Amino acid sequence: MNQTTSILNQKLTISENALSTQVNGEIVILHYESEYYYTLNAVGTKFWQLFTELKNVDTVIQQLVQIYSVNETTLRHDVTEFVEELVEEELLNCENQTDERNLVTVDKIKELLQPQQQDNRLPYEAPLLRKHGKVSAGTNTTFQALDIDGLSFFTDLS
Repeated sequence: MNQTTSILNQKLTISENALSTQVNGEIVILHYESEYYYTLNAVGTKFWQLFTELKNVDTVIQQLVQIYSVNETTLRHDVTEFVEELVEEELLNCENQTDERNLVTVDKIKELLQPQQQDNRLPYEAPLLRKHGKVSAGTNTTFQALDIDGLSFFTDLS
C-alpha cells in the first residue's frame, strides 16, 4: 500500500476464514482455510476485542489511547503495521474505500501535542501477531469442529 493511502483509511472487516477465541487471557485466531493459528499479545488482544465490537479502527485507536500509556501518533503507526500484517495473513479483509473519519487533521495533531494530565493508563507495547504452525491433534481442542454440507469448519468455544 503506498504511503499516501493508509490502510487505516480503508474499510476493514474480519475475514470469514478467521475464527477467534480467548485462551489464558490472549486471543487465538484460527484461519481455517490455511489451518494456521495465531496468537496476539495483550495490546493485539485488546485491539481485536475492540475491533470485533466497534468495527472501526479509528474508534479502536481512540479507546486504546485511553487504556495504554502511549501517544496517538505512535499507536497509529503501530496499529497500521499490525493491521497490514492481519490483512497480509488474510485475517482482516481490506476494501479500497476511504473512510474520512480515519484521516488525521492538523487540529488533531495539535491536540495530541498538548500536555496530558496524570497518566493512569497501562504500560504499552506494540500489538503483535504471532503465527504458529498448522492446527494438529494437540492444538485443535481450542476450536470445536463443525461439519456443514460436508465441509469442516471450526467454532469458537468461548
